[in-house]
Amino acid sequence: MADVVDYKKKYKELYLPKTEPSLIKIPEITFVAIEGKGNPNEDNGEYQTALEVLYGIQYTIKMSKKRTKIPTGYID
Repeated sequence: MADVVDYKKKYKELYLPKTEPSLIKIPEITFVAIEGKGNPNEDNGEYQTALEVLYGIQYTIKMSKKRTKIPTGYID
């Protein structure tokens, strides 16, 4: 099973802002995203359809940890 990462503990400098502006370096991470436009309230619109696809992909990846083959680089 993949390890669970507490990002707020691991990357405190990203989640606990300083009182003064500063330049921070954000590590490279892999993620799933959608690109598009549209009214989020429109039934069967482009935005809503894209979110449904994104959710389906995300759910499949997340539940894959319950099987024997976990995707390379997967972190819960």
